[in-house]
Amino acid sequence: MMRGDEVVPIESQLDWQERYCRAAGSPTSAEILRAVINDLQGPRSLSTVLPSHTRFGDLIGLRIMAAVHLLAIERRAPAVAIFAPTLGGVAPSRSADPGRANRQFHDAVIEAIASNTEMIGTAITEVPQTNEVGRSRLLRIALSMIRGGVRLFEFGASAGLNLRADHLPGDPALESGPMPSVTERRGCDLNPIDPTTTSGRARLTSYVWMDDLDRFERLRGALQVAAEIPATVVKQDAADFVGTIELHTGSTTVLWHSSMWVYLDEGSRIRISEQVIRLGAKATRESPLWHVAWEPLPDDRDHHELTVQVWDGGPGSGTVGRVAIGTTHGRQVTLVANDDVGDRDQACE
Repeated sequence: MMRGDEVVPIESQLDWQERYCRAAGSPTSAEILRAVINDLQGPRSLSTVLPSHTRFGDLIGLRIMAAVHLLAIERRAPAVAIFAPTLGGVAPSRSADPGRANRQFHDAVIEAIASNTEMIGTAITEVPQTNEVGRSRLLRIALSMIRGGVRLFEFGASAGLNLRADHLPGDPALESGPMPSVTERRGCDLNPIDPTTTSGRARLTSYVWMDDLDRFERLRGALQVAAEIPATVVKQDAADFVGTIELHTGSTTVLWHSSMWVYLDEGSRIRISEQVIRLGAKATRESPLWHVAWEPLPDDRDHHELTVQVWDGGPGSGTVGRVAIGTTHGRQVTLVANDDVGDRDQACE
């Protein structure tokens, strides 16, 4: 298994991402990457546009997929759009002649990249803004354990859609009770997106895989919520942002992140962990801190775990509890019994 900080040939990262997309049921997205792999040394010589090596954790495959999708959304790549189910097109795998459709799709993808090299060059330097709202189900599990007011913070928040988790669909079977009152919603991102603008909505949509219509509909609903429920996302480094958080008596401060840790370098991860420990040391029963994370299992990128670290100044304060495990976007989730988290849900009544 390749590690996040490992520098690998771009073919290796794209090949892994292609296989991941196929296993996840997204063959159209996988074919985007296959087209690029096949043409890295081809007639268009994409090697002049893309780097020869990449940090594995940068997931450059996601960035390429999103850039091609955005070109189709903006009708700058109409030959790609006709194969994109998210835009009403027919996926190559569902056409009458899949082999011929795949060749046409590959040609359209390579043409789109070769004709928009400046845009592609910028896109591959930007951290993916998936902002997958399916993960709100996981945050809701943690929120359902809290009574009283909540101040919600998120780093790597993108457009802040999951900061509205209490207004997004959940799964009552997984939740311990009703949603608490969220009195503050604040996040950070190096390149925050405004979900209330046309360009912001287009970019967020581009990170939806081309044939993932369920996810497309979830995003559509979340964008409607974002138009009604305000949240603040500032342009700031994650570690710096965590350092600005303060605890308030009478409310639970929740720091949340999802599928974000892999994008951070080791130095940033250490700084954030130190900031959390420092803030947690100040926590009391009247002003607790909950650190909630939905991040990949150490040796299994296909599955994530929901962890909750509760700081309240009491015995066991700061202990990390494992609450659930499931697939990346929160579609298949299984609760894990954990008394260390469950016995603290009355901390801020």
